[in-house]
Amino acid sequence: MHTFEDEHANAPGVAARRTGGHTPGHCVVRVASGGQALTFAGDAVFAVGFDRPNWHNGFEHDPEESARVRIELLNALAGTGEMLVATHLPFPLVGRVSREGEAFRWAPVLWDF
Repeated sequence: MHTFEDEHANAPGVAARRTGGHTPGHCVVRVASGGQALTFAGDAVFAVGFDRPNWHNGFEHDPEESARVRIELLNALAGTGEMLVATHLPFPLVGRVSREGEAFRWAPVLWDF
């Protein structure tokens, strides 16, 4: 176990960043390789959060901080086009984010196995 304050590079191309709000110590992890990247947002994003990013749910430790973190994360991903995976999104859990006015849109990747 390794504790850190804001961000920690775990391995080349793998970085964890603390994102408060949901639970104390909550983190998102970004994996980058070959010019592509994917961010694992854990519990920071849920489906209704795309239409209403400022909403929060009853499981968040600091509701205002969780909304701030979610909006910052979705803005960043919409700007870069990098992929997002989060535990509370519908299958296949992986997709891209775009901006639509004050809301965001979720575009799941095609599941090809």
